[in-house]
Amino acid sequence: MTTIMDVFNSLNFVTLIISFPPNFFIIAVNILDFFKTRRLLLSDLLISGITIANLLQSFLKAFLQYHFQLISKGYLKIGVFVALYLSTCTLLFSALLSIHFCLKIVNINHRFYICLQRSLPKLFPGIILTFLLGCLFLNLHSALDTNQGCLSNTTSKLVEVTHPKCSWSLFITMTISALGTFLCFVSALTILISLLKHMKRIQGNTEGSGSPNMEAHIRAIKTITSLLAANSFTFTSIFMRAFSEGFWIFLSGLLISVCYIFSSYFFIKGTKKLDKTLEEILKQCLC
Repeated sequence: MTTIMDVFNSLNFVTLIISFPPNFFIIAVNILDFFKTRRLLLSDLLISGITIANLLQSFLKAFLQYHFQLISKGYLKIGVFVALYLSTCTLLFSALLSIHFCLKIVNINHRFYICLQRSLPKLFPGIILTFLLGCLFLNLHSALDTNQGCLSNTTSKLVEVTHPKCSWSLFITMTISALGTFLCFVSALTILISLLKHMKRIQGNTEGSGSPNMEAHIRAIKTITSLLAANSFTFTSIFMRAFSEGFWIFLSGLLISVCYIFSSYFFIKGTKKLDKTLEEILKQCLC
């Protein structure tokens, strides 16, 4: 078991090093753009939220794994619930980003849907703040007020501090995470179907597959697919941390770290501002 932990620790450290530059790049570009224009698009805000949560979770995961045997059960419990909170934040931002893209890209001629397109984006800041504070309260309650009698019946040190049967608030957090994953899946699937249908319609044009329209659609499909994959792995990671132990917990952590790397890449390539900034930086470095 120790050998497996050492291997996963090394792999997680490598993924942390690889994922840091693109995540830092996304955050830095959006912060500089905010100070320059005094405004930030909703999509940029949500992408920055995902990136910050992923980056903080990677650092926390590396810290917990490298000091796993030295940390007391109380501090380990707090650390694990902070990681769960960050995972929940990732799911929240991912779900809202998928819904935002869905409302922008997919057009449905229905009164209720049109009303959502007009009013829901204005409510996003309030929704984000409400869910962040709500999930923070639930995870704080789970970390500080877990049923000790229930914990004494478990065998794994990590399972002891995260078992959902020992905390009603953790169960609620997992339910919220499942709802966020479901909303992200439905929105992403709707977007993908709409984009694929639109691509088929414009494929017969004389511009062909190299048109800017087609390239934008392909970028959007890659971004949405990577977002959906990262969201699915995030929820799987939350579920496995709560119900599994040992090898499966470390495997889920590694898979989600790898997925974060690819999602950061597609965020950059799928966002015109980020892609253009990266190209300018690379040109300056090559000169």
